[in-house]
Amino acid sequence: MKFAVVEYSSKSGGIWRHRDDKPNYLEDPQKIIDPTSFGCYVSALKGEHIPITWLANTSLGLNSIRKAHKRLLGSWPSYSLDYLKQFDTIMVVHQISDAHEVLHFAQRVKKKLPHIFILGVPTQPFGILQPTLDSHPEQKKIFVDFVNTCDVFLTVVKSTQTWYESLAQTPVVYLPQIYPTHFASQFFLPREQKKKIIFAAGITDRPNISQGFAVSRQLQQEFPEYVVHVTQIPDVKMDFSELQGARYEIQPFREWKEQLPYLATVEVIINPDCTATRGRVQVDAAAVGTPSVGGNSDGTTDLYPELTSSPETSTEELVTKGRRLLTDNAYYEKITQYAADHLKKYDYEESAVRLQLLVKQYRS
Repeated sequence: MKFAVVEYSSKSGGIWRHRDDKPNYLEDPQKIIDPTSFGCYVSALKGEHIPITWLANTSLGLNSIRKAHKRLLGSWPSYSLDYLKQFDTIMVVHQISDAHEVLHFAQRVKKKLPHIFILGVPTQPFGILQPTLDSHPEQKKIFVDFVNTCDVFLTVVKSTQTWYESLAQTPVVYLPQIYPTHFASQFFLPREQKKKIIFAAGITDRPNISQGFAVSRQLQQEFPEYVVHVTQIPDVKMDFSELQGARYEIQPFREWKEQLPYLATVEVIINPDCTATRGRVQVDAAAVGTPSVGGNSDGTTDLYPELTSSPETSTEELVTKGRRLLTDNAYYEKITQYAADHLKKYDYEESAVRLQLLVKQYRS
């Protein structure tokens, strides 16, 4: 398979190509490519990451006419797709902010390069995408047109498949998002090497995250030998009011490769994010041997099925789950072992085979 991921733009502004000696998770996550999202598909399939903006700029040049066309009409003038002729499969990423450009790109590929098999994927978490589309009919139409332009649309959250199917004529398939398990698992620590830390994860502008802070506060009050940790996200206003009265420490934001060894030292994570995400917190937690309580992410339902929550789950129910983990070592070990075992199937080699078989099935 000659494979590429296509997004509207990229961090570097240009094409990124997988190298065996420098896969995506070893690159600079701020300037080059992400360590745990679509970059994983590129490395697993040994492909390329191509921004639409690069195709347009390379074809049209950085000239005032092109800029004026984009500014006045809201879209690029027609640009060359010749570079894509070498690929037989591309994964096109939908994002709300530039959805019309992504749709136009997919439609042109379908017409001009019919040999290319198009996989569509969303980038926004379902819990953010769905209400946005439901409240903006024009965006919903663009999204539906995009889905139906693709040969197959992928969701990385199993519980959302039915909703996507209700909109689509295109087949909708659930595939867990690829994850560098082989790299992340090297940071695994057994419980006896962890510190007495309860990590309250999440950004407080998402629903239920403040509930996680309240759960952490109550657990810390019951188990005063534990300290609660929270992270200050750069350029994000965080509301820590639910931790009032608790002993807590604010941690600096860490990039993924630094976050993994930190999470390995944490005894329990509280993260009741109910936006139906893939759940990177949970997959990271599974890799390093730390149970994560709460949420409806795919990572939670697949890796920590006994620790899930919904928007209707009470704070006391979550406290009960956390309390059992802190007091029942056999239960703690069972939970972490289950997560580690099930995480293995997300790794590059097995995931690449799974994706190749899917394309083969639907291409024929």
